[in-house]
Amino acid sequence: MIQRISASIPRYNASLPFVSSASRRRSRNVTDTVINTSSTSSANYYNFYYSTIGRRNISFSRLCCSKWSVDSDTGVVSLDGTPRFQTVIGLEIHAQLDISTKLFSGCPVPNSKSNNSSNSNKPNSSVWPMDVGVPGVLPRLSAEAVRAAVLSAGAMKCRLPPMSRFERKHYFYADLPLGYQITQQRWPLARDGFMVFRKSGNNINSKKKRRKKKPKHSSNNSDDDDDDKFTLRIERVQLEQDTGKTLADAYTNPLTNRKESLVDFNRAGRALIEVVSHPDLRSSRQASIAVETLRSLFKHIGTCDGKMEDGSLRCDLNVSIATISDGNDKDNSHAGGSSKKSNTDCDILSRTGHRVEVKNLNSIRQVQQAAEYEALRQSKAILENDSPTRQETRTFDVKTNKTVVIRTKEGAKDYRFMPEPDLPPLVLDSEEALGSDGVEAFLEANLPELPDDARQRLENEYGLSEYLAGVITNDPPAIAFFDEAVREARVQLQQPVGDRDKRKIPGTTANLLCNELFALVREFELQRLIEEGLIDSAAAGGGGDSSMRFSRVTGYQLGEVVAMVSEDKISNTMAKHLLRVLYSDAMEGEEEPELENESSSTIPPSSTSLVKSPRAVARERGFELVTDENELATLCRTVIDSSPKEMERYKLGGKYSTKITKFLLGKAMGASGGNAHPERLNEVLAEILQEMAPLE
Repeated sequence: MIQRISASIPRYNASLPFVSSASRRRSRNVTDTVINTSSTSSANYYNFYYSTIGRRNISFSRLCCSKWSVDSDTGVVSLDGTPRFQTVIGLEIHAQLDISTKLFSGCPVPNSKSNNSSNSNKPNSSVWPMDVGVPGVLPRLSAEAVRAAVLSAGAMKCRLPPMSRFERKHYFYADLPLGYQITQQRWPLARDGFMVFRKSGNNINSKKKRRKKKPKHSSNNSDDDDDDKFTLRIERVQLEQDTGKTLADAYTNPLTNRKESLVDFNRAGRALIEVVSHPDLRSSRQASIAVETLRSLFKHIGTCDGKMEDGSLRCDLNVSIATISDGNDKDNSHAGGSSKKSNTDCDILSRTGHRVEVKNLNSIRQVQQAAEYEALRQSKAILENDSPTRQETRTFDVKTNKTVVIRTKEGAKDYRFMPEPDLPPLVLDSEEALGSDGVEAFLEANLPELPDDARQRLENEYGLSEYLAGVITNDPPAIAFFDEAVREARVQLQQPVGDRDKRKIPGTTANLLCNELFALVREFELQRLIEEGLIDSAAAGGGGDSSMRFSRVTGYQLGEVVAMVSEDKISNTMAKHLLRVLYSDAMEGEEEPELENESSSTIPPSSTSLVKSPRAVARERGFELVTDENELATLCRTVIDSSPKEMERYKLGGKYSTKITKFLLGKAMGASGGNAHPERLNEVLAEILQEMAPLE
């Protein structure tokens, strides 16, 4: 058997008549994995890829032979349309803790919140003796790392034992100078957690299209909610140190003219948490949703920046397959046919072959592609070669979209685990770790409102749409910002308003925040970075950071703007211009606000004495709606007197009156400088026209 992998559509031979030009056109823009297992050059066994844009599954076909496919949503691997195997996936996520020092040394972390110097990116510029295994240097555990790890474990609802231990995991690579890694394999920091995910994922852009709401009192709502969720059990969370970074073929030796690999130890010794899950995932789609949601969770609580492209968060997949059909089930019950709960949904599946680990996936797309490729590769190995795949470690080649063997999978004995003799047990209730109050008190005081809880609160308490609630919760500081703005808007209202108007306040606040203020923050932050020379203007197409922790407009100011809109003092268009003026004035007249706690999901309360009042700025700039009927009437009469020809046409009635009314309305609005209240202006103009030129 010959196995060939290609990342794109193979170049078709004109001598193969079964490949039509239509097939080429359909496949031209499709990029996916292609497996060719043909051992002959005969055209009858030539493998070709076919796909229609919009299909959810990857398909592999061979003329007059068999077709393999794996469904991205269910993880079912099918042969000629018959379900044969179920994908089984577990996760190992390595998240770098966003703290100021390394785990066992006081070395400042490059590009951390407290170390943004220009030299921090230079190779081997942030290395202390402990990081490279200098003899005689002893490790000293960072209390900041312990707190960040406990917050992460608490967010995943893990059980935190009062004591954990460190141990050495031995293996030999150039980027591991100690010859072992200090980790917590057998006595981890946390155990037995779980996460509940939605099958629709956390993509707020897709939610924007789903405007239709379910009935409040529908009896099927709970069942629908359960069908849209799946659970991943967390086996353990352990603290460990990171390795250095190997730069393959990064240097050409001038003496030998051969390429050599280099090692950068800036990353060596950084604090990691390794999150190990049970094999509860059943599809590549579930795996990608789980990784993305955990990534967002760590960013939300501020323990990891989640930059997969920089290696701050790396994912390993443990992929295996399980038999769900023997191909002889006439009623197809084992493949999820008539049974409500098929083998696809069972917690315990009969394993086929061995678990294969795919290492160091650094994007969500790679997670999904690697899982699908491995499911197909292992399925074909069992049915076509009559032998399961061996237990091994592989990596994902982004050029060919295939997994490549790194080494045969080691067992626990190969790593020669032993207790770390230079570190005492980690006791969480100690004064040095979390304080004497204990774990529960620490989590209650430091763990912010979690994304799902915040999203649900915004929807239920304020009546926001799922889309707007998702946009706000994606930026943790924006949650407190929004709460402050709504609270201030309700206080600022100077006249009694009905319940209906009060319900409009959160909607107006959310729209101005999500549609205007986020864009202003991104625009001005990008401008600041360019002016300070931190980024190149040519490479700044993606924009700056839009987090509310950078906002120069406070929640108090936004709330006052919303109150002015609710009072009909300004229009929505004026509100947008007013926010821009407030932001620009703050950038010019104030120093950059201190960002002492960037990881917090809350921001310090704004001081009203240090910011400009939007009402005062609106008066200075003329941002105020004209609502006085006498003033509007004078404006309308002036416009009518200056338009005698139009009034003659207006008197003709019919379509002329409608057109002339719109013309006069626009002219009056222009004469007011856009400050006239549109609805009241329309009413006053209609009354005056009826008096001056009544229509029959």
